[in-house]
Amino acid sequence: MIYDSRLKINAPESLILDILSKKAKLSSKEIFEHFSQKYPRKMTIQGFYKVIRKMLDDRVLLKDGQLISLDSFWINKVMEFSKNIERTYAANSLTAANILLEEGERRVFEFENVIAMDNLWSHGLNLVRQFYAANGHPDKNAYSRNYFSVFHISRTESESTNLQYFESSKMEWFMASGSDTFLNHLPAKLIEKENYHQFIFDFDGYNKGKEKPLEKNLWVTLVGDFIFEARLPKYVFELVEKIYEETRSIGEFNADKISGLFQEPGKAVLAVSRDKKRAEQIRREIKGLYQISLQK
Repeated sequence: MIYDSRLKINAPESLILDILSKKAKLSSKEIFEHFSQKYPRKMTIQGFYKVIRKMLDDRVLLKDGQLISLDSFWINKVMEFSKNIERTYAANSLTAANILLEEGERRVFEFENVIAMDNLWSHGLNLVRQFYAANGHPDKNAYSRNYFSVFHISRTESESTNLQYFESSKMEWFMASGSDTFLNHLPAKLIEKENYHQFIFDFDGYNKGKEKPLEKNLWVTLVGDFIFEARLPKYVFELVEKIYEETRSIGEFNADKISGLFQEPGKAVLAVSRDKKRAEQIRREIKGLYQISLQK
C-alpha cells in the first residue's frame, strides 16, 4: 500500500496515502483532484469514493466533518512497522552482508530472469549508497560503463528512484555508453535529473589494441569501492541488440517490448565485488571518457 515511484501504476490506495502524507485534512473533492493528476488510468468519482469509504472502514483514514486525514492509530502502526523493518533489514542483515563485502571479496548471483537480477542490483546500489553516507569515501559518486543504457529506457521509474536517492546523498551518476544508436541517446531525454550524466563513447575505438576488449553484454556500475557487473541471458541480449539496431525514431520505440523480454526465463548474472584498486581504475577510465565527451 506504500506509494512506490518505481512502479508505473500504483494502487489507488497508495496514491491517496501519498497525497495525505503531504497534505493533511483535505476534502474528498480536493483529494480526487490531486489523485486524478497522478493516477494514469481513468477512475470515476463513484469508484474513487468507494476506495475512500473502504479506507475509512479499515480505519486507515479518519473523517472530521468534511475533511479527511490519516488515522493517528494507523500512523502509529506504520511507525512501529518501519522500526521493525529497520531492525530486520539493517546493515547486518543477510542481504546486506551479501552486498557489503570486505575488501577483496566477490560474490556472484544467478537469477531466473533479468527483472529479478535488476531488483537486487538496485537494492545493492542503495545499500552501498547508505554505507558511504555513513562512512564516507573520497569519491562516492556512481560510475557506469555499458554498451546499451537499456535499463534507463525500460525501467525508467526504477532508475529515476535510484537517482533521487543519489541526489539525497549529494551523489552524481556518470553513465558511459558505447552504442551510438537512437535509443542509446534517449535516456538523457527521459531522465531529467541534474545529477545524471549519460554520454556516448567510441566503443570500437576504445577496444582497439586492448588485450581484453570490453564486452557488449556487460553492465558495470561502481560506487566507492563496490563494483556491480551484470550480464543478460545471451538470447535476451541479442533480441535487445536487434531492437536497438532497428529503432530509428520515438514512434518506433516500445519500452514494454524490452520490459517483456526482461521477464522471460533465462540465466541473468550479477557479480558484486569490493576492490579498491580496480574500482579506482574503472572510475579513472569513465572520468576520462566523460572529459572527452565534454570536448566534442
